[in-house]
Amino acid sequence: MDTLLGPVVLLRTFYLAASAFILLVQAIPLLRTRFLAYGSRSSAPSASRADTEKRFGSILEQALDRLARIRVPHSYFTHFYIVSVACSLLWGWQLWRRPRLSLGNVLHAPLDASVEAVTVGQVQLAWLLMLLQGVRRMCESYSYMSTSKSQMWVGHYLLGILFYLTANVAIWLEAAGDMQEHLPAAFFFGEGANRAPWEAQRVQWKIAVLVPGILTAHVLQHMYHAYLYRLRTEHTTYQLPSHPLFSNLLCPHYTCEIFIYLFLSFLAAPIGRFINWTLLAATVFVAANLGVTAAGTKEWYMQRFGPQKVKNRKRMVPWIW
Repeated sequence: MDTLLGPVVLLRTFYLAASAFILLVQAIPLLRTRFLAYGSRSSAPSASRADTEKRFGSILEQALDRLARIRVPHSYFTHFYIVSVACSLLWGWQLWRRPRLSLGNVLHAPLDASVEAVTVGQVQLAWLLMLLQGVRRMCESYSYMSTSKSQMWVGHYLLGILFYLTANVAIWLEAAGDMQEHLPAAFFFGEGANRAPWEAQRVQWKIAVLVPGILTAHVLQHMYHAYLYRLRTEHTTYQLPSHPLFSNLLCPHYTCEIFIYLFLSFLAAPIGRFINWTLLAATVFVAANLGVTAAGTKEWYMQRFGPQKVKNRKRMVPWIW
C-alpha cells in the first residue's frame, strides 16, 4: 500500500483543492459572475471596447473579462463522457486481461486468493457501474445537447476533463494494494468468496443495497434530463420545471449525480475499510461543483420567473437546501 500512497494523496488533494477553488470562486462576486455560469444561464462578456470601459473600472476586471470570454460550446459536455467511457474501457481491459500495462508494478501485495476474489469482484462491479454512468451520460449529452448554442468557460471544460480522467482511477486505486499482480477471474460469488464468508457476506450486503440505489439514481436522473429536454424543445420560451416527481426541487438531476458517486464510494471500499476515501473526495468535488451551479440556477429562475414562484423550491437537497 505504501507504493500507492503518493498517487492516492495526489488524487485526494486534487479533488479537495479543486472543490475549495470552486467554492472560493463562488464566494467572490467578481469571479462568480464571470466563470461559474454556463449553458442558458451564461452570458459571455461583450468584446466591445466601449462596453468594457463602461462596465469595468480597473485593469484586473478588464483582464478577468477577457479571460471569461475564452469559451467553448456547451455541447462539449459530451467530451467529458467520451473521456470517461474511454478510461473505463482502458482500466476494464486491465482488470480482466493481461498484460496489465503499468499496473503490474502496483498490484503486488500478497494476499490469499479468497480475499483477492472479494476485492476484485468489488472493483469489477464498481468499474461496470462507472462505465454505465459514462455511456448513459454520453448518449444523453449527444441526444439532448448536440443542438445547444450556449457556451461555457474553457476552465470549466478543462476541469471536467481532468475529473473524468481521474475518477476511473479512483475506482480501483485504493484496492490495488489488496490485489496481486496476477489477479484471478473469480468474482465475489465464486469459489474464492466461499473461503472468506464474512467478507463475501459484507460485499453481498453492499451489493443488495447500493447497486439498486445506484440504478435508481440513474433512472431518476435520466427521467429528469429527458423532461428538461422536452421542456426546452416543446416550448418557444423557457419554462419553470415542475416535474411531478421532483416538485420541491429545482435540480434533482444534480442530487442523483451526487448519490451515484457517493454509493460508488461505499461499493468500491477496499477490504477492511468502510469507504473508498479517494472516491469520496471525488464525490465532494461533484457536490461542490453542482452545488454552486444549483445556487446559480435558482438565482436565474428567480430573475426570470419571479421570486414568488421559486423561493419555496429547494435547490438540490430535499426540504433543506
